[in-house]
Amino acid sequence: MALRIIDKVRVSRIERVIEESSNVRSLIFEDELCLTARPGQYVMIWLPEVGEFPMSVSKSYGTKSSIVFKAMGEGTRALFNSTKGDLLGIRGPYGTSFDVPKGARKLLLVGGGTGIAPILRLAGDFSQSRVDTIVVIGARTRNELPFSHFLGKLLGSNRVYPTTDDGTLGFKGFAHEQVLELTRKFSFDLVCCCGPEAMMLQIYKIVSRSRIPAQFSLERIMKCGIAICGSCCIQDVVLCRDGPVLDVSAIGGVEKEFAKFERDKTGALVKKF
Repeated sequence: MALRIIDKVRVSRIERVIEESSNVRSLIFEDELCLTARPGQYVMIWLPEVGEFPMSVSKSYGTKSSIVFKAMGEGTRALFNSTKGDLLGIRGPYGTSFDVPKGARKLLLVGGGTGIAPILRLAGDFSQSRVDTIVVIGARTRNELPFSHFLGKLLGSNRVYPTTDDGTLGFKGFAHEQVLELTRKFSFDLVCCCGPEAMMLQIYKIVSRSRIPAQFSLERIMKCGIAICGSCCIQDVVLCRDGPVLDVSAIGGVEKEFAKFERDKTGALVKKF
C-alpha cells in the first residue's frame, strides 16, 4: 500500500491545555490536516515511550484543533500529564465520519462521557444551518458535563438536554432514557451517537424499534489505523478502516460482539461486561 500524506507522522506542539473538569481535559494544537477531519474521524496520537493510540478530532479553535479525553488508559493518562509546549506525533485523520443526509431537518446528537468529543465537532457544523439540532449529553454527575454551557451557547439552551445518573444536572437517569422520551416527542431524520457501548446498545434498540436512521461511533484498541494489525476487529468489521462510525445496519451485523466483547492488546477476544 502506497504511503499517503495522512500516513506520515507529523509533529505538533501543544499550544494550550484546558482543564474542562476535574477529570476531563482538552489539548489544543495546530495541524493543518486535522482541520480537514470530518466529525467522527480520528487521528493516531504518538507519545514517546508510550506509543500510538486513537483519539477523535474534536472542535476547532480557529486554525487550531483539539482532542478531548479523560485519563483512563496508559495513553490518555500520559496525555493528562502533558503541558503546554510538549510535542505530539500525529497521523490521520482516518476512518468514516457521521454522514448527515441532504434534506435532513431534525437531528438528535447523543454524547456519553468523553464520547462528546466528535459530537462537539458535529454540533459546530450544524450550528449555523437550518437543521434543527438537539443534543443529549450524559454523565454520572454534573461535574463530568463540562460542555453543557458551550453547547447551550452554540445551539440554544433549549436544544441541549443534560442527563446525570445522580440528577445533579438536568434529567435524572441514563442518556438512553432521555433519548427514548425525545424520540416519542419528535420525529428525527437521524440520530448520531458516541459514548459507552452499554449506552449505545440501548439507543440502538430504541432506533431499531422506531426505524429511525442512526449512526454510532465505536471505540476499540487500534495499533495501526490502516487495517493491517486486526486489533480493532469487531466480528468482520475492521473498525479503523470501516469505522469508527457505523450505521444501524452495520451494527446489526456485529450484534454478537457489540457491547458484549472487545479485543485486548494481544488481539484476544475478551468479555466487555
